[in-house]
Amino acid sequence: MEEKQIFHDRYELQKLLGRGNFSEVWLAKDNKTKILVALKIYAPATGLDDTGLDVFAREFSLVVNANHKNLLKPLYYDTYERKPYLVLPFCKNGSILKHLGKFSEEEAWKLLRDVADGLAYLHAMNPPIIHQDIKPDNIMMSDNGDYQITDFGVSSHVRSTLRRSLSLAFASAGTIAYMAPERFGRDNAPIMANDIYSLGATTFEMLTGDTPFGDDGGILQKKGAEVPALKGDYSNDLRTVIDLCLRADSWERPTAEQLRQYAEDHLLGKKLDFKGKKKKKKEKKEKQQAVIQETEATNNTQRPKNRGKMKLIAAVVAAVVVLAAIALLWTKNDSSKQDAQANKPISTKPKVNTDSLRQVTAELVDSAKQQIAIGDSKGDNYEDGYIAALEILNKSQTILPTDSVELMIQYTDSMLDDAYKKLIVKAELFGDDPENSKAFMQRANKAKDAIEHYKTK
Repeated sequence: MEEKQIFHDRYELQKLLGRGNFSEVWLAKDNKTKILVALKIYAPATGLDDTGLDVFAREFSLVVNANHKNLLKPLYYDTYERKPYLVLPFCKNGSILKHLGKFSEEEAWKLLRDVADGLAYLHAMNPPIIHQDIKPDNIMMSDNGDYQITDFGVSSHVRSTLRRSLSLAFASAGTIAYMAPERFGRDNAPIMANDIYSLGATTFEMLTGDTPFGDDGGILQKKGAEVPALKGDYSNDLRTVIDLCLRADSWERPTAEQLRQYAEDHLLGKKLDFKGKKKKKKEKKEKQQAVIQETEATNNTQRPKNRGKMKLIAAVVAAVVVLAAIALLWTKNDSSKQDAQANKPISTKPKVNTDSLRQVTAELVDSAKQQIAIGDSKGDNYEDGYIAALEILNKSQTILPTDSVELMIQYTDSMLDDAYKKLIVKAELFGDDPENSKAFMQRANKAKDAIEHYKTK
């Protein structure tokens, strides 16, 4: 594209406003209406094939009726020379990119409120729209002072279509700094919490001039890095909200609506209430701790010192060996019982070595607790931790049934059921992306099979 070029026999390109991952944005004069517009042209160098054009048309039809004050809604959509393009209102103030590091706390709260409000609207659509690329370039400043999200409605399917027309290096540049840690794992399908993380990183950058982890984004968090402190004279509430947005665990981040409410309350001079989120997290920890303490009370005299974390495969192998030993022990007890019946009065009872059984169950419970911790971490394929824990705990109950182990089974079963339900929701949310939807459904079915299997035992 060049200046003074007439695009699609109507739009005179006047100035290049920006170049993104897959597109160019031009200030253009509409020769029919004589007004200035912003023209966003996708795949400007190569254009798309018929399949790509069909994908674009179908995907943008989902957001054609999106109407919210914090969304920069396209005025028109069309294609020219196999290049999809959008006609957008021209915002003379441009994006917030030019104000990096210059935001006051009050402006940061307004940014959080407006963008979160727009995201809440998108996330509530049917099907939900996940932006996937919240960053300063995609947040515009309207004439009346509102912040507006642009470039929404570009789904994973559309991005894949565009990526095939560009080099991978160019297609992925510039967004990693705002990407959440879960986007760098095996299960990297887009979720609503990704947008919240990106908004947190964007707000951090508008205040400090840099993103929390530089150009590396959440990949450093995935490797164990902590979120850097927000330097400057800012309120504890703002620090808390940004910290919540940047949590490594996506389930600990607020929803877009919760985030909007936090910002709205602050701007109205109200005291922010984080108690609900803290209470839920506290109750979860207390429930876990109660189960663990009851288990320890039962086995504290027999439990050996734990000299390191056992891997799951080692735990399963050890369980098999232990079960074989127990079978041998029972065989010996049966043999002793026969000898006792032959040589002693019938009323004499065989002595059961319960100390050995307690020691075996204590080892299995330790291994199960490690697997529960994997599940509670909510990392990649976290439901596998709960499945492994159920297997180990049920083996423990066949050796020496205890009430404390039964409580652990109930807790693990409930957490696995919760994981199953969340995976089903994710599979439905990404119905337009068959590959990701299938992956979530496979994980959900695996969790369901485990729940059904252990309920029959």
